[in-house]
Amino acid sequence: MNTPRLCCANGQVLVDDADTVLKLRTEHRIVGTLEGSHPTNPLQNNYFGLPLILLPEEAALLLEQHAITLDGDAFAWPETEQDRVRFGLFKDLHGRGYFITRGIKYGGDYLLYPDPLRYHSSHIVSLIDRGQKLTPRQLVTLGRLCTAVKKIRLLSSWNAEAGSFTHITLNWSGF
Repeated sequence: MNTPRLCCANGQVLVDDADTVLKLRTEHRIVGTLEGSHPTNPLQNNYFGLPLILLPEEAALLLEQHAITLDGDAFAWPETEQDRVRFGLFKDLHGRGYFITRGIKYGGDYLLYPDPLRYHSSHIVSLIDRGQKLTPRQLVTLGRLCTAVKKIRLLSSWNAEAGSFTHITLNWSGF
């Protein structure tokens, strides 16, 4: 089987081949972000094309699975303890069958999709420290945002003693 060779430049892993993008999406549930402009309409910014830029988590997962090889700059991620926890969360959620993208536009760490080409995201994931105490105001803020965009908030924290993540869902309902 032919392992795709991807380019790493300035710490970002780029996919410049449409067949490889399709393979990563269908065989590995990797989404990435299209960042290139279309040659026929380069000044618009609604629809992007190749290259596809992988999240560091996606690239690290594919490397760990020996699903890709890299050319160019060295890829050194995860580097910090926080990166390792984020990567662990990414792997945990990916292992549960989700497609995963960045969640920054909804105030989270990740968005979870059953399939991003067919459905909107179902969950906004927030990684919180295990000992962090959330105030009632913070919980209301998290819950209201999710209700406004018709999603479920997933609060996730690393439990070092158990060696696993703890997940709690937060969903508003009317009384």
